[in-house]
Amino acid sequence: MQNNHSFKKLGKTTLVGTLALGMMVTPIISSIQANAAEGTKGSISDAMFEDLNGNGQKDANEAGISGIKITLFNDQGVEVATATSAADGSYNFDNVDEGTYYMHVDTATFPANYKLFTTQGFGSDGNSSYFHVAAGETVSGYHLGFYKKAGGSISSTVFNDLNINGKQDEGEAGLSGAKVALYNVSGEKIAETTTAADGSYTFTNIPAGTYYEHVTLPKNAKLVSGEQFGSDGNTGYFAVNSEQQITNLNVGAKINTAAISGTITDKASQQGMKDVEMVLYTIDGTRVASTTTDANGNYKFANLAEDFYYVHAIVPDGDSVVDTRGFGMDAYSYYIQIGADTQADNFNLTLKGNTVEPTDIVVNTDNIAAKVGDKGKIDASVQPSDATDKKLTYTVSDPSILSVDADGNWTALAKGEADITVTTANGISKVIHVVVSEKVGELKSFVFEDTNKNGTKEAGEAGVSGATVVLHGADGSVVATQTTDANGQYDFKDVPVGTYYIVVTAPAGYDIKPNHAFGADGVTGYINLTESTVTSYECAVINNVIPATDITLDATNINTTIGVAGNINATVSPSNATDKSLTYTSANTNILSVAADGSWEAKGEGTTTVTVKTANNVTKTITVTVTSPISVQLKNIPSYSDRTIVPNDQLNITTDYVNTYGAHDLDFKYYDKTNTEVNPASYTVTSSDTSIISVKANQGDGYMRLAVKAAGSSVITIKDAKGNIIRQFTVNVTQSSIPATDITLDATNIDTTIGNAGKVNASVQPENATDKSLTYTSANTNILSVAADGSWEAKGEGTTTVTVKTANNVTKTITVTVTSPISVQLKNIPSYPDRTIVPNDQLNITTDYVDTYGTHDLDFKYYDKTNTEVNPASYTVTSSDTSIISVKANQGDGYLRLAVKAAGSSIITIKDAKGNVIRQFTVNVAQGAILPTGVTVANSAVTTKVASTGSISATVQPANATNKALTYTSSNPDVLKVNPDGSWEAMNNGTATVTVKTSNGLTTTVTFTVQAYFSTILEQGNFNPDKANGGAVTYYDSIADLSASDNITLTYNTLDAKVADTTQTNGRRQFIFYVDGNPVNFNTDYSFSISNSTVLNSDISNNTEGARTSGHIEVKVTKGTSKITVTRTSDGKVVKTINVIVQ
Repeated sequence: MQNNHSFKKLGKTTLVGTLALGMMVTPIISSIQANAAEGTKGSISDAMFEDLNGNGQKDANEAGISGIKITLFNDQGVEVATATSAADGSYNFDNVDEGTYYMHVDTATFPANYKLFTTQGFGSDGNSSYFHVAAGETVSGYHLGFYKKAGGSISSTVFNDLNINGKQDEGEAGLSGAKVALYNVSGEKIAETTTAADGSYTFTNIPAGTYYEHVTLPKNAKLVSGEQFGSDGNTGYFAVNSEQQITNLNVGAKINTAAISGTITDKASQQGMKDVEMVLYTIDGTRVASTTTDANGNYKFANLAEDFYYVHAIVPDGDSVVDTRGFGMDAYSYYIQIGADTQADNFNLTLKGNTVEPTDIVVNTDNIAAKVGDKGKIDASVQPSDATDKKLTYTVSDPSILSVDADGNWTALAKGEADITVTTANGISKVIHVVVSEKVGELKSFVFEDTNKNGTKEAGEAGVSGATVVLHGADGSVVATQTTDANGQYDFKDVPVGTYYIVVTAPAGYDIKPNHAFGADGVTGYINLTESTVTSYECAVINNVIPATDITLDATNINTTIGVAGNINATVSPSNATDKSLTYTSANTNILSVAADGSWEAKGEGTTTVTVKTANNVTKTITVTVTSPISVQLKNIPSYSDRTIVPNDQLNITTDYVNTYGAHDLDFKYYDKTNTEVNPASYTVTSSDTSIISVKANQGDGYMRLAVKAAGSSVITIKDAKGNIIRQFTVNVTQSSIPATDITLDATNIDTTIGNAGKVNASVQPENATDKSLTYTSANTNILSVAADGSWEAKGEGTTTVTVKTANNVTKTITVTVTSPISVQLKNIPSYPDRTIVPNDQLNITTDYVDTYGTHDLDFKYYDKTNTEVNPASYTVTSSDTSIISVKANQGDGYLRLAVKAAGSSIITIKDAKGNVIRQFTVNVAQGAILPTGVTVANSAVTTKVASTGSISATVQPANATNKALTYTSSNPDVLKVNPDGSWEAMNNGTATVTVKTSNGLTTTVTFTVQAYFSTILEQGNFNPDKANGGAVTYYDSIADLSASDNITLTYNTLDAKVADTTQTNGRRQFIFYVDGNPVNFNTDYSFSISNSTVLNSDISNNTEGARTSGHIEVKVTKGTSKITVTRTSDGKVVKTINVIVQ
């Protein structure tokens, strides 16, 4: 770009979507191209296009975008020309003077169904960079790439809305087979689909526009919910935008629960018959479905649409129908009327087959003896030979012992016993017992003393007991080990066949003599054992021992003193014994130790024995008594005589012990056997704990002195020059006690806040008290915890005490007051000021509580001691029951928010970072009013008869509505009267609608059709002019049925004036009443009254008891009006009124 120009840009807009959605912007400079042509003006050309691969270049397969306006400006911002992209997307500016320019693209002309994707040469403001056009040059590289916007989509579900709440809950399956059609605003069907197995349906790539849907459910379902759907199956109009996904067009349906079911039974077995085909038809013969009976003979056609049906059972060949319920003998059922919830069950058939049942099984053996690896076949057959089903099944009780296949072929697998059960199709069975044993052999022979040393066992050569015989597998593993018995025999029984070898170890005094079976090492060669007994492996041994028979001792007693040594002199007899070795064993080496050569040394006081033993256990015993060479005596004991110290003596003194010389020592002297003093310097003395008793240096006055240092116990050991213990005893020193008398505290009160820590500083008086230990006890560790060393931590609000106590129960008390570091305030309470929450506070609200912002929350803030707000994020808050109160996430605005979820109580606990409870309170949520959302009735249409009564069964939703009161209003009380409790009475024939209304005005209706009480009422004039001769009766002015009429008009006839005499009957009218086709009885069951007996006169001879028994009311008539009222005798209810006009 040239620097000597002053440039201006006008017409600034924004390229919507630039650099968004992964758009690629190609560098401007590198893409500008100029082609020169001498002596002509310049030009600018390029194209707008659908950039399918997003590479920023128009490729051969990429269509142009037409209609985009491009304006060319010079460098002063003056419009030069305007172009619009053609059908192929190209635009051109021809005859452009040499100079500097820029272009501007008008985003308002972008096609609506395309979205900007890539740009080259244009910036986000819609302007290009400045570029230069030279004479004869064509400038290109300024273009935009677009991609076509995807259409919208609809994805929703048609489902079985069991609880009719409009939501697909867990366990509510989708409904397949529903047809969903999509229409545009003009009512044209755009698309149609059928829901999948899970009830889902989808419309994709829908052009932007306005639409509605219509759903057509299967015949066995009806629409019960759908936020967007009306009862006619249509939605309202809705808009679909490009790339929009709509997912809220769900439909809740109720699938009919109606069903037809029954059982097909075999007469012989009285068991259900499996796999009988059942076919369901509608009344017009259309096949609906088929199924087969299960293992129990049951079948069922479920979820049926409302219609008339019949069922046909396909009777298996050879079977016939012998008994039915709901079926004819032709295996076709009667017609069955099915409503939405009809359960037509017990449509049953019993069939009798012509089959020949098995009666027995013949097997070739009851028992089988086999060995591992053996195979065989069960020879079994069904009886009788003409049985219809000869199939046999074979099962084995222990498949690890024996296997058997479907044809009865068996294989012995392992040692043991098992049963094979052979069973017919009708359950008859036989059991074959199988015993499987292993293929084994036996290895037995002798270890014998080969006296003539020829390697062969001969008569008179005895067996040798005690030899160890080990049987090895070919791999060297030990199979079994035995010791030869008194006869020298070994016997390995039940040995699985295979390859083995034997190793014999001769007992002491014997050597192996090699022979045909064993080598000098006592090992055989490999032995191939079959199912036989092998006895040829005899092992020869030679005896080579002369045993010792006695021991001669030079002494049988030794009496000596500690430190003395000597030797035991012992000789083995006979002198030619093979083994003359002896062992010497001291029963107590602490008293006398003895070496392997019989030399001994006295080590300590006491009596013991030494046992001398030959290799073959000939023994002699020597008794040994060892005494100390000196006695040790404690001297100078105040108020006591001298004390001789015995072995393991216990001396008990206190730390303030002093001898008769006032020294803090224990004084001892040593004496020999003649009671002559012995110099203690000849012996060494040690103390096991010199901090308690120390050994004082020899002062040359014949005493050994022990200094008493502290309380405790120490073992004193006196040894001679050889290190032998001459005397050992224990000195037990107990502490002379100095009791504690007081405790000094640095503070008697602690005032702190939760989370703080410190230490109680306490000291025992006097300072030299024997026991300065202290215990620290908090009266309430929930307020303040205190450790053994007096360190404490404030845990919760309240007042408590800490007791400090010495070992001898001297005590001091510290009063502790702990407060919360923060105050918690409830904010935003409608119509109330803020509330400070105190410990264990009780907040009482209802489920419909809202704060001043209209949210269903409790809002709290924290403040420190200076009333400065504290960030609630520094503390943790928990709710004991999150289904009632849940803690909302911190929103960074300084509030703790608790969401009110349901009725109940929950404890809210606020803790600091250490887990200390800062504040705890309870929120009690009472249930707010729950308004009814609907009301349903058990029957929305009722057909009944005059004088019938009943009650409307109505249910308010939801079940937990606060006020479930209902009102009932009849549209025509003359036809149907309804009481406040929903009970009703049919008054007259006709129709009436009862409106059932909830407390908040929601309604539903029940339509009543009240039929006439009497099935038929006939009226006719009746006159016999030739009564005497039984002449024909003349009927006139007849009306066929008045049962549904309340008013009747009769035309007076001259025959009505006829009066009975001997020649004729009365001219009269007959009203005849029927119930269910039978005449009623006006003598016992019903009565009638007439309002105007002048017009309708029943006081005539024809109105006899017999006539009334036949349902007749006979009257003579004159012109005028009257009313007949019929009353039921049993309850006095009026069951019919007829207004009669005679004209």
